[in-house]
Amino acid sequence: MAAFLAVLTPEADPVIGRLRERWDPSVRRGLGAHITLRYPFLPLRALSPRDQAMLADAVASVPSFHYTLARVSRFPTTVFLDPEPVAPFVALRAAVEKIFERRLPEDPFPRYAPHLSVARHVRDAREEVMAALNAVLPGSGEGIRAACTAVVLLERTGGGPWHVQLQLPLGKSHPI
Repeated sequence: MAAFLAVLTPEADPVIGRLRERWDPSVRRGLGAHITLRYPFLPLRALSPRDQAMLADAVASVPSFHYTLARVSRFPTTVFLDPEPVAPFVALRAAVEKIFERRLPEDPFPRYAPHLSVARHVRDAREEVMAALNAVLPGSGEGIRAACTAVVLLERTGGGPWHVQLQLPLGKSHPI
């Protein structure tokens, strides 16, 4: 069983959904646009009621926030959108890891870089994907605007689809 924590970004699906369908294998496993906070994470069955309450408190310690996806970036075989601001995503991950650090599976990517993957395993098609992504993003650098009000725990068994097992609300945002 695989599990991870993420911020779902349904606001991005109408803009980049077709590109993700073509180039991101996670779409075929039922996974919409999202920003991963921690992969792998503990499955729901490994979380006691106390663990679930601590996880909910950790997530709620970060106020809800708005973010924008306007900049196209890449790793060697992945093309993605960078969220701005980054700090709330880092704060969410840190809050969760502080509570569960000794129990979490080893992170294959310990240097956290929040991102919304659009295309994976595309080393040779990277430039094509980046051009297609820049073409569908709203103009003038405004990008895709989204709100983060919750973190979800997603799980899947074997090659099956991902399912939301827990939805954890963030804290109330404070007026500026």
